[in-house]
Amino acid sequence: MRIKLIGSVIAGAALVVVQVQAQLVNGSFETLTVPGVSVKNGFNGTVPGWTGPTAANSGVDTPLDIKAPGAEDGVNAAFFMNQDGYAEQTSGTVIGGSGGYDLNFWTMDIDTYNGTWSGAGIGVIAVEVYAGTDATPIYGEVDFNLGPSSNGATPGTWVYQGLHINAADIPNADIGENLGIKIWNNSTDVAGSWIYVDNVTLAVPEPATMALFGLGSLALLAFRRRA
Repeated sequence: MRIKLIGSVIAGAALVVVQVQAQLVNGSFETLTVPGVSVKNGFNGTVPGWTGPTAANSGVDTPLDIKAPGAEDGVNAAFFMNQDGYAEQTSGTVIGGSGGYDLNFWTMDIDTYNGTWSGAGIGVIAVEVYAGTDATPIYGEVDFNLGPSSNGATPGTWVYQGLHINAADIPNADIGENLGIKIWNNSTDVAGSWIYVDNVTLAVPEPATMALFGLGSLALLAFRRRA
């Protein structure tokens, strides 16, 4: 009976998967160099953890008090308008040779700051996944369409986005480098597309087998000692 129980524990270990949060700084954009002051000149030293050019139409702001459950853990969100500026971060996560990574974030397209649609374009947020400080692209550009922005559409809807980064897609030369991400507005309606981004997370899904196999080995050792 004991042997069967131990075998079940060990066999079941391979079925357990955990999400390990990667080292991404200030993914909710709540920390600012000057607390409580909106940033409307890009991500050039004003938003800890993030870098980018000085740009008048990107930064961090409070998104019109439009909050969806789970979309925000505070009052701030990053915004990007008119393909002007970007935010990027080289994380503390070192790229390995197996498994993968999950990039997730929330987006909201309101087109103009007053919450009305300004044109017939499509709101698009783009991300790039890169390796190392030299920003060697792994996924050069991935676009997330937020839907048609036309008169009569309802602005201000949070949408949850996700991208799985397969380790098999990462060149061997990039293994050992730090994983980085870049985010920007890539909308066709450049005259007035205003997109918010919030709660950016980077997680490593991996089997939690080592600890469970260790527990199984200890149980087996204890059984043998009793025998």
